[in-house]
Amino acid sequence: MDPYAQEVVLHTEPTATGYIAAHTHKYGTGKLPIPLADGRVFTLDLDELPRPEPEADAR
Repeated sequence: MDPYAQEVVLHTEPTATGYIAAHTHKYGTGKLPIPLADGRVFTLDLDELPRPEPEADAR
């Protein structure tokens, strides 16, 4: 997750040395179902991800 870019990168298709694919999803685009190796599905709510606090005006 990158709260400053407001995006999540989901890495899939693991290998011994890394991942074959990476998929970028923007914050605020709904629920992202992520299939797990054991057949279950984890759902990541992209609307509920933490965002950085706005910086205070330093005047």
